[in-house]
Amino acid sequence: MNSKILGSILIVAGTAIGGGMLAMPIISAGVGFGGITLLMILIWITMCYTAILLVEAYKYSDPDEGLNTITFKYLGKIGSVITGISMLTLMYALVSAYIAGGSDILRLNAFTIFGITISPQAAALIFTLLFGGVVSLGARVVDICTKWIFVIKLIFLLLVILSMIPFVKLDNLAQMPTERLLIFTSIPVIFTSFGFHIVVPSLVRYLNGNTKHLKIAFIGGSLLPLIVYILWQISILGSIEPAIFNSILNENTGLQGMLKAVESVSDSKSISIPVNVFTIAAILTSFLGVALALYDYIRDLCKKRSGLKRPISISFITFIPPLIFALYYPDGFIIALGYAAVSVAITSLFLPVFIYIKAEKSQGNNISFLRKLSFVPIFILGILILVIQTLISIGELPNIG
Repeated sequence: MNSKILGSILIVAGTAIGGGMLAMPIISAGVGFGGITLLMILIWITMCYTAILLVEAYKYSDPDEGLNTITFKYLGKIGSVITGISMLTLMYALVSAYIAGGSDILRLNAFTIFGITISPQAAALIFTLLFGGVVSLGARVVDICTKWIFVIKLIFLLLVILSMIPFVKLDNLAQMPTERLLIFTSIPVIFTSFGFHIVVPSLVRYLNGNTKHLKIAFIGGSLLPLIVYILWQISILGSIEPAIFNSILNENTGLQGMLKAVESVSDSKSISIPVNVFTIAAILTSFLGVALALYDYIRDLCKKRSGLKRPISISFITFIPPLIFALYYPDGFIIALGYAAVSVAITSLFLPVFIYIKAEKSQGNNISFLRKLSFVPIFILGILILVIQTLISIGELPNIG
């Protein structure tokens, strides 16, 4: 395997493995290991397949064409606008989630280490000013910070898994769902954790449109997060008794609940410290990456507007909306990830299928019956996610975290 393919596999995996992974034990506590693992495998198969569909559509296009270009080419102006709105909504939702999660961790550590109590609103403001300021300094600064934090994240993830494995009990993993509706509620967050389609155009360009190499990259790159997620779930769900985990989550929402649940496993700091460091690193790498993409997207939109193209104006447009969300919903980490799933469904399920169909038709190619049949579960999953998130929003389904 050449270095470009290996690098591409790591890019796909690195894009998927982020802050969303922290939500998994929280949403899985009431579902159980068996149910959540089955969901993850089904979602992985679907997401991997739609990424390959998008790769195959690129066979008839220049490798240098971006997502907006190829969308406009096959789906016209309406498709391009819908994609643009979905991408913008996705980035805002993710930045909102990471501010909410990051401020949650900031509050917990301020109290644990220094004995200082910080309000959720003050924590959100401090987190945004501190790390939003890093993003405003540009891609080079973010790149340097992200590289070091990413290495720390991987090291401490391994330490967490190794520290928790000795406490794993099969009885804990055999737990059945406490409420069947929770299975449906967990789908949007699990789905968001496999969101890597945004890097398809970049990797097509990087691998010069080589379809075989791209398929290896996306199959291998998406399989790696699946394995990591399963090990992560085993280490957390298997080491904490379900009744205790659910009780702690009822008293402490969001990431605070997960951290306190982990601390209940052992009085030794050999577990709590690596979990804490990994959690911080996962939130920061995700926040810096997505916030930089949003900042650059806003800057591109404002480049022809003289009053808005200044860095301070771009920073305000980038960070004020997600900060307002975090101020009003300080425990909104899971909520924001759920809303992000709506945009991911559009860009990662519906969009690749429609682009693939149009690309094949543009070449006069017939799509086989089996291929058409494979589109059915993709559309079902996409519609299911939209319906589930709508029902959660109106209170018809239980909201986790």
